[in-house]
Amino acid sequence: MIIDFHCHITTPSSRLPTAEGQYYRTLPQIASAGRLLGHWTQEAMDTLAEQLRTPEALRTYRRLGPLIYTEMSRRMSETDASSLLAEMSETGVTQAVVVAMDPYVPTGEVLEACLHLPGLLIPFGSNDPNHDNYESNFARLLTRPIRGIKFHSDLQRLPLDSPRLFSMLKILAASEVSHLPVYLHTGNFPIYRPLASPWQTALLRLLSAFPTLIFVCGHAGWDAPQAALKAALAHPNLFLETSWQPARLIRRLCDKLGPERLLFGSDYPLFSQRRALRNARIALTDAEFKLVTSENARRLLRL
Repeated sequence: MIIDFHCHITTPSSRLPTAEGQYYRTLPQIASAGRLLGHWTQEAMDTLAEQLRTPEALRTYRRLGPLIYTEMSRRMSETDASSLLAEMSETGVTQAVVVAMDPYVPTGEVLEACLHLPGLLIPFGSNDPNHDNYESNFARLLTRPIRGIKFHSDLQRLPLDSPRLFSMLKILAASEVSHLPVYLHTGNFPIYRPLASPWQTALLRLLSAFPTLIFVCGHAGWDAPQAALKAALAHPNLFLETSWQPARLIRRLCDKLGPERLLFGSDYPLFSQRRALRNARIALTDAEFKLVTSENARRLLRL
């Protein structure tokens, strides 16, 4: 059994955020030629994102922001529940966590897609933090059949030390479902404009404030895995998810933290599920691989 702890799908009402203000430019209409070009360049773009973390490489990645934003949007627009299942069948992934990102990918539609395929797709809910009634909406979210909660600090413009995030987590901590894992997007991805509070320092404050909740550090911090590792070593309620990380980095995290708090994830379709799984296989022993790709997730999700 292999569980991918981080996947996306597009649902009927999904809409991409506008580029102005948060991204580099308005997303152009994706034509057939653009789709073909995207398929050709997917491996090269994933290699750049995964392997090159030097300051020079990150500057190059940042200059490619418009192209990367367009390519990521193409991947999202072409992936629904059926295409995710097809990818899982090809890669040998048996279950996948599918995350909502309200208001862009609605929780209700993610739930509907997952409930059609019980046991295969596992829904994580979301809540629009910019809605006037965000607190009452979040309380209602906790009554729905979700297995976890996703917050995307960049897309939702929600720094990890935001008072609104703290308010929602207080509601979770006081609820009957306080065991639900909270997935946090981390990493300084160059297609996003920086938030006021760097996630590296905000994460430590968040973990200290909510020691009874379980958090998952998305992408293991991507370009700053040392910050994610430092936080996990200091706070036993933090797990690290491996999407976008090369095999050598997964090995290092396993050596420093142990395999019990690593979770295999791909961020499919934004990153190749096949490539992410290959990295985990290269990095880990058979016993570690079983923990990271299955047993840890089953424990967190209460499967």
